[in-house]
Amino acid sequence: MLKVGVQTGGWYDHDNALASFEYIKSCGFEAVDYNIDIYMRPDPMAKSGVITPTLFDKPIEEIIEWIKPLKDASEQTGVEISQMHAPFPCWYKDQDELNAHIVMALDKCFAVCEYINCPAVVVHPSARTDRDVEWETNLNFYRGLIPYIKKYKGVKICLENIFGRHGSRFVEGRLSNPYDAARMIDILNEEAGGDYFGFCLDVGHANLCHLDIKQYLKIMGKRMTIFHIHDNNAMDDLHMIPYSYLTNGKTHVCNWERFVEGVKEIGFEGTLAFETFRIFSAYPQPAHTSALKLISDIGHYWVDLIENK
Repeated sequence: MLKVGVQTGGWYDHDNALASFEYIKSCGFEAVDYNIDIYMRPDPMAKSGVITPTLFDKPIEEIIEWIKPLKDASEQTGVEISQMHAPFPCWYKDQDELNAHIVMALDKCFAVCEYINCPAVVVHPSARTDRDVEWETNLNFYRGLIPYIKKYKGVKICLENIFGRHGSRFVEGRLSNPYDAARMIDILNEEAGGDYFGFCLDVGHANLCHLDIKQYLKIMGKRMTIFHIHDNNAMDDLHMIPYSYLTNGKTHVCNWERFVEGVKEIGFEGTLAFETFRIFSAYPQPAHTSALKLISDIGHYWVDLIENK
């Protein structure tokens, strides 16, 4: 049975884990996407050339003890931790020390996933100016993660469709092409000897690149593992509530009907996870609960369409 989820950014308080989970359950959500990425920002390190301490420098035993309230809150409320956001970017050209540090952090993310019963973690691919170089960079990077992910049970690394910019125009990353993404996942799983890699379809990113979401889903098929669901105007990465943007006041910019049809057609059985964190800056604080409930209402509306019609 499909579940409806939302990322933890904007409402989760680590010091009040149980109250946070009770709150999000009251808003209608059955699962969450845990934003562990907020505890490590590689970009400032890459720019300064200085690796600064983060949560991931602690021994894994300390991290596990620190994360225990999250696991306990999930178990007590029945709200699943269906996926996780790992720190990103994950690779920098000519910065071997930082890259090794990031892999160390990813390894600990995988360990956390196993502990909190989270089956999937997004590990972002890297963009390069040359498409062939981008393919090789990412294939080699993910290959390097195989020995780490194989240490943990029930955890899958998910590639995501990212985008780049060419002037004012959005362009597909190499793994935004569904045929290339499917091919890379198949190569990695064959080399790993199991089902260790899957796909995260970011619907907003696909909309920026003017891709047919239903066709995308059909190509990905069984490789589809998790979603990042959000809306935009096809010009900016806005991370807003679905159905927010219309063309000429009549047609939705993102074709949500095609999205629902695609999810139904491939028999997806996971979580419809929303990545709509910009509601917390777009709307005043007194409206946040109403906005979250609207998001969960949309998710449950889709579940009804997919499962009952």
